Amino acid sequence: MDPILGEGILLRTPAATDRARWLELCRDPDQLRYGVPSVVPVPEDLDDVDDRIAEARQKLAAGQATTFVIADDDEPDRFLGTAGWAFHVPPALEVADVGYAVHPDARGSGVATRALRILTRWLTTDPGGPRVARVQLDHSVENPASCRTALAAGFVTEGVRRRYLPLRDPSAPEGSRRHDVCLHGFLVEP
Repeated sequence: MDPILGEGILLRTPAATDRARWLELCRDPDQLRYGVPSVVPVPEDLDDVDDRIAEARQKLAAGQATTFVIADDDEPDRFLGTAGWAFHVPPALEVADVGYAVHPDARGSGVATRALRILTRWLTTDPGGPRVARVQLDHSVENPASCRTALAAGFVTEGVRRRYLPLRDPSAPEGSRRHDVCLHGFLVEP
């Protein structure tokens, strides 16, 4: 699949050269704090990242929902993070859930906002995308940076889902606790 371009960044197919920085991102304390272990397990080592890369490549080749690598137009081989999408409701409803993660050394530069905007554009209006009617994003209410990112990317705050996501919490008996999450939505206007 060709990269999705816009705003000085691109979303591209994951490559083997992404593996070390992807593992660093997955082990970052902020990423661990807000990750959903039951949905996206933390890779143990580079072999686990290789499996994640292979799965993403297969799904992209098949036109299925999956994960892209975020990179800069000027340095397309440098991994800045990930942005992905999924259908958590039947695909016929045309509702895509999105998520993103930015490597610690790329945070604060607007990478997440720009990646979210171009992913959303591709999902909703680009001829090569799936042309869904709605894109949505959840984040822990304890993560105000994700709220700012969603709003800056054009999403609207729709409410709070109480105790919705089981996020990591080493102090909890099972290693996670249910967080309240802020729901943001982006609608394609008719």
